[in-house]
Amino acid sequence: PRPAPPAGEPRPGLIKRFKNFCFNNMALVFLAYVCAAAVALEHMNDEPDFGTFIDTMYFIAITVTTVGYGDMSPKSDAGKIFVMVFIIVGVALAGVMMTKITDWMLEKQKNAVKRSEEKAKEMMQQDLAKLKQNLGARVSEAELARSTSSKKEAEGKSKVEANPIASALVVISIVVTLGAVVMGQLEGISFLDGCYWSIVTSTTVGYGDVTPKSADGRIFASFYAFITVGIMGWAVGQIASSAISTSVEAASHVEAFKLTPESLVQMGGEKGYVDQYDFAVAMMLAMGKATQEDFDLVANRFNELDVNHDKTLDAKDLLGQ
Repeated sequence: PRPAPPAGEPRPGLIKRFKNFCFNNMALVFLAYVCAAAVALEHMNDEPDFGTFIDTMYFIAITVTTVGYGDMSPKSDAGKIFVMVFIIVGVALAGVMMTKITDWMLEKQKNAVKRSEEKAKEMMQQDLAKLKQNLGARVSEAELARSTSSKKEAEGKSKVEANPIASALVVISIVVTLGAVVMGQLEGISFLDGCYWSIVTSTTVGYGDVTPKSADGRIFASFYAFITVGIMGWAVGQIASSAISTSVEAASHVEAFKLTPESLVQMGGEKGYVDQYDFAVAMMLAMGKATQEDFDLVANRFNELDVNHDKTLDAKDLLGQ
């Protein structure tokens, strides 16, 4: 007989698997929800604003993106009840989407911390290689090559990588200009009014004083609202990610300390040499794990406890005798 399969975690139930599928495929679920709502709203009676599928999709798009121009709305009691339920469910789905975006931003923060730590380690390796050379010690070719390649790689990254804030602003400018030009052609409005409409729509402010009237304009506005709201979210994410990376690098003090013979001699002080403790302090500073103020605070606390000033702590010191 065949041996029984190893016991493991029980297979999740159907409801849990359905929830996991919806969460992992939120974009697909959201699209299906929007299309189903549009079809249902179009077939409702006594709703003059939703006579065509184009008008219905336009209303749905402006609603789910929270732009809310106010130029179209349900008139019947059944339509109002349907829209109320539609908005509540849509807000719930939007909350899940925001959770996924928040998780993405947290992942960006973790990556920024990781990059900062890797940068600190690379700089420490470079400083150690230079220190060995300055002290006359032999440095292996592999170590020198690794130090040089790390430096060139860091310089290359700084040249190639574009400023994320500048990239976000450029993309936003292109999208706003595109919206203004297309709306000007479809609705016959000025370029200034087109830019005004684009920004009011993309930021979901939705004053409603400038809205599309033609079928082509509403089709474009439906797609534009979905796309540009997402782009605005991406732009905010880029700016936030850049701010997080900058704050992490500043907080890490990556470049606040350089491991050099001069710094080690300075840390040795009057005793004229560097012991294991001094070297450990130098490494912690070089890696950005602590600041000089942190070590000064520890030293001051040690001196307070060292009653007889013999640079050691014994029972008499700790008991205050």
